[in-house]
Amino acid sequence: MTMNTLPPVAKSFFAFCKKCDADRYHVVLAHTSATSAKIKCEICGSQKTYSLPKTQTKTGKPLTGAAAKKREQTMNSRRSSHRNEYEMLMATENAPTASYNMKGKFEKNTKLQHPKFGMGFIKDAMSDKIEVVFEDEVRTLIHNRV
Repeated sequence: MTMNTLPPVAKSFFAFCKKCDADRYHVVLAHTSATSAKIKCEICGSQKTYSLPKTQTKTGKPLTGAAAKKREQTMNSRRSSHRNEYEMLMATENAPTASYNMKGKFEKNTKLQHPKFGMGFIKDAMSDKIEVVFEDEVRTLIHNRV
């Protein structure tokens, strides 16, 4: 059973006591706010602050009207710019093509065939990571592992 309001001052209610390590009756000493109160265990006498359990709330209200339209336009422009970048990079014909393997070492400006993500283009290469532009998104993959 969960409570949604605090019990009145000087009333007892059942709650978990950390010192007793069991569920015990506690007396409400004072309300410190609308959602918390000072309580005292009737068995061991320890005092603590009790807070009401958090209620499930929506993380945000759904977008409607102009806000939803603006968000959709922004997402569409991002997708199209990524798609344009991918197509431009894949159009470079003189770039060598390699098959992805974690143990292999890859250079920048190389086409990469990945078994799960498909064809991609290595945009940046670090000592142990490569940044690859795939058709759906940019992913960071590991390479040069022994």
